[in-house]
Amino acid sequence: MEAMSNNTVKDLTKLSWTKTRESSGTAGSYLKSFSYQNGKKVYYKLSYFDPQNDLFGYESINEIIANRLMEQLGYNCLKYYIVNGKIIVNSKEYITPLVYSYDFKGPNDSKITFENFYELNKKENETIIDFAKRNNFENELYHMIVIDYLIVNRDRHGANLEVIYNSKTKQYRIAPLFDQGLSFVSPAYLESDVKAFNVLENRKVNSFLGQNDLDELIKLVPKSVYSSIQIDFDAIFNGLEAFTPKYYLDKCKELLIYRIKKIESI
Repeated sequence: MEAMSNNTVKDLTKLSWTKTRESSGTAGSYLKSFSYQNGKKVYYKLSYFDPQNDLFGYESINEIIANRLMEQLGYNCLKYYIVNGKIIVNSKEYITPLVYSYDFKGPNDSKITFENFYELNKKENETIIDFAKRNNFENELYHMIVIDYLIVNRDRHGANLEVIYNSKTKQYRIAPLFDQGLSFVSPAYLESDVKAFNVLENRKVNSFLGQNDLDELIKLVPKSVYSSIQIDFDAIFNGLEAFTPKYYLDKCKELLIYRIKKIESI
């Protein structure tokens, strides 16, 4: 699928959507799908969906903002594209922003979650950070922690970082960073909740690194990794008003500005 103009609606009504997980404490869920184009697998992700209120969240927007931020920082990340899609869920038609990406695995590649790779190959009493250093994965792990800190990623569970093995080269590498949707202002979806969202609040997160506090997690990263963060905010938010209300983008920008200032003060 080619990148599309902001006003274009892509007919995706032939896709079947699968519930990947329940949203804790809510009636909604996250839906995913896939198709094949020119022999390449394409993955689609909807934002949080509440069928009782016909409500879609902002996770697709978050994914694009995080993607653009990581590209500016030079981090290895999966490229996401955003489109207004016409879809059918529960026999009902919707037009909603969604993101899609291409399979990052190449020929002879297989994947395993980083968490499982660690459990299978760690030495006795070896921490995840020390394990990453021994396998020359520390920079990728540091980048993951930094981006999660900046966007307040609440859900870096054990399957959200993967290791790729190439059977031809016999080499392992860290997969591009992906799945940063549950971040920024999520799960605030109503306009009143978004505007009331306090960016100064330190929110608890789910991380396979064993900490639920981003202020503690960032201590695992050498300051040299995040000492000079320069961001082009115009480029990050360019064109997104075609997909989401300005008040939501303003709140995301407010949070990002605050988090950058905070990390610089560490």
